[in-house]
Amino acid sequence: MIKLSNNAKLKPHYAWVITFAGLLIAGGGSGIMASGMSVFVRPVCEDLGFLRGQFALYGSVSMFVSMILMPYFGSLFKKYGFRRLAATGAVVCVLALIGFSFSSELWQFYLFALFSGIFINGVNIMAVGILVNTWFVDKRGLATGIAFSGSGLLAAALIPLANRFIVLNGWRWTYRFMACAAFFILIPVILFIVKDKPEDMGLEPYRSNKSREAENVNPADQSQDSGLTRREAIRTASFWLVAIAIIGVTLGQAGPHIHTIAFISDMGYSLTFASAISSTYMIFLTIFKVLMGIVFDRIGTLRGSLMIGVCCILFPVFALTAGFPVSPWLYAVVLGMASSGATILGPMLTANFFGRKDFSRVYSLVSMFSFIGVAISSPLYGAIFDTTGTYSPAFVMSMVLGVVVCICLFLADRVSHKAKAKHSV
Repeated sequence: MIKLSNNAKLKPHYAWVITFAGLLIAGGGSGIMASGMSVFVRPVCEDLGFLRGQFALYGSVSMFVSMILMPYFGSLFKKYGFRRLAATGAVVCVLALIGFSFSSELWQFYLFALFSGIFINGVNIMAVGILVNTWFVDKRGLATGIAFSGSGLLAAALIPLANRFIVLNGWRWTYRFMACAAFFILIPVILFIVKDKPEDMGLEPYRSNKSREAENVNPADQSQDSGLTRREAIRTASFWLVAIAIIGVTLGQAGPHIHTIAFISDMGYSLTFASAISSTYMIFLTIFKVLMGIVFDRIGTLRGSLMIGVCCILFPVFALTAGFPVSPWLYAVVLGMASSGATILGPMLTANFFGRKDFSRVYSLVSMFSFIGVAISSPLYGAIFDTTGTYSPAFVMSMVLGVVVCICLFLADRVSHKAKAKHSV
């Protein structure tokens, strides 16, 4: 964590400054522009007479466009660097928020959501993962977890303020308030703190002294990338096993997150208790993003990812036994750990199996698979409930998906090791 400078003074590596910058970007991007939009559903629909399903579709428009363009943005990050794309994305998304504030028709919300979806990839979790990986060789799990936690932290801080702002000033001025918050968080960080890569400052990617000594690494060679290109990666069995695992994790846990309050209420608990369970989940999700990053650094990618898979199996067990007083709390904690995998697994598995050579382009494709799972999960959980009158079959599905995730992660690791051994012969 300490790097020796030319003047022999010990100082923190700038990579940790980048980690803090990533936290703010994740908060200003995913936290405000994605999670923060939930506060507008009720006031906008009541004011303009929209059906909630119709209005909520504008979020789906943004997510769908973002998902489709992720692989393309991976190439753009590699070609133009982080700062240009992030600054452009931040400005356009802020303008989209302002556009929402002047909208009165559904098509106007959809139009601005389209522009937001095109450019949100410049400042979302995927972008932050690419930035962190560029700056770190060691401690990548810890750095990724800290940076990704920003989406939950800033959302948790700003959503109550936004709700209060709506009461006092109305939803239109609240959109403008959120736009100003995003602008003044994102733009100064991107322009004045972030650097595209360590070489821009005459530095190497962060590597611990212990690792450097143990592996006898030549510092002059540390900036050289190794690994597979995207074309090479997608031709491997490991890539598709990782893709299935990522879809399995996101498909299995994103729906429970959205339906938790309704599910706990259906079990006979009060709405206050159900809300407390949901809040507990959000708290532990944020905590586990950091803790699981440390776990990945300490015990390795395979064991860390298998822990996520096991949690995907366990949280449905606690859901299905939610009649016991302790089970809802265990459900919230374990679901929080499983959900941390939805963000942590992507960059960690990509770096471990496919290296840093073409990380941005490979990781952007892996991120697309995670969005597929998120987009399907909540509607699927709702459809299962509407059909059966209970969430139990949906939780059984999540449990089965957890088993599939563990199998795919184990096989991906075995296949990758065999391929590396064959290549080294």
